[in-house]
Amino acid sequence: MKRPTFLLIEDDAVDAEAFRRAVKRNQVDCELVHASDGGEALEKLRNMVDENDDIGVLAFLDLNMPGLNGHEFLAEVRRDESLKRLAVFVVTTSRHKRDIALAYDKNVAGYFEKDDLASVLEIARQFAGRLVFPTLGRKSD
Repeated sequence: MKRPTFLLIEDDAVDAEAFRRAVKRNQVDCELVHASDGGEALEKLRNMVDENDDIGVLAFLDLNMPGLNGHEFLAEVRRDESLKRLAVFVVTTSRHKRDIALAYDKNVAGYFEKDDLASVLEIARQFAGRLVFPTLGRKSD
């Protein structure tokens, strides 16, 4: 099986480092790419798709970020024909019902709180190991 790419979209450096450490501690075999906000994440995703039409990407998205926030990122991804099938896990501190509903309205794969990254990564490791990744890019066949 091809090694998946995990795209972490997180503005907080401490939380990003905690995620990196959790990936290592849980022995998740992936390429980890970090973006500090939704705009940077979109740019990185589009570059990945342009460079490789057979890439497996799981995105881990914080909602509360400056610039293009998590909800705006999800809206843009779902509008973009080349990215709309991206599998996204929300990993955030927000427990607001509105945030949860808005995320699931944009077809996220799961919504998790940041306080237990070990569980999030264990679930992601199993998910990535069994997932048939959606095709990203303009091709749909």
